[in-house]
Amino acid sequence: MDANAAARNAARQRWMEKDAKYKSESLKFWNREAQAVKNQDLAARGLSRAISNDYQNALYVQGKAREAIEAGYTKYFANKATVDEGGRSRRRTTGLKALLRAQGKLESQVQQEFGVNMQRRFVARTRKYQSVLAKNRQQLGIRPEYGAPVLMPPSDRLSGALSIASSIASIYSGFGGKGLFNQSQSILPGIDNIA
Repeated sequence: MDANAAARNAARQRWMEKDAKYKSESLKFWNREAQAVKNQDLAARGLSRAISNDYQNALYVQGKAREAIEAGYTKYFANKATVDEGGRSRRRTTGLKALLRAQGKLESQVQQEFGVNMQRRFVARTRKYQSVLAKNRQQLGIRPEYGAPVLMPPSDRLSGALSIASSIASIYSGFGGKGLFNQSQSILPGIDNIA
């Protein structure tokens, strides 16, 4: 008979509850982890698309600027209508300065679009991507831990045996101590117990 049987059964029960809770939390974490991987892929795809769209927008601005420069040169050469054969120009309003000024403005816009504006957008996109990753990591949470071990009390068979012996002794003493173990026999005939 084990005196610690109830405590050992309670420890087994606590361990089974702890193990079941750990397995449940592990499954929940695994599901969140799968969703986090999917969200990370979506965020990376979004960043890539945004950078590509910014580059396309810059190329569009560059194309429009080149069209405007081409239109300016076409207009300039159509209005000139004279051949420059050298010599001194009598007419000072040829429009070349205005054309070059407009060309400089357009080239400056293109340079700004590919330079400062693109860098500003890239930094903004990167920060947004990093915030999405941080939010994703926050939603994932921490991995479940198994925790401290459940201590199993030792089996105590000695105290059970002593308890049985004690109850036998109390039953024996309940009968006045007379019975199997306390029979008076005379060793010598004619002499009673000496006590």
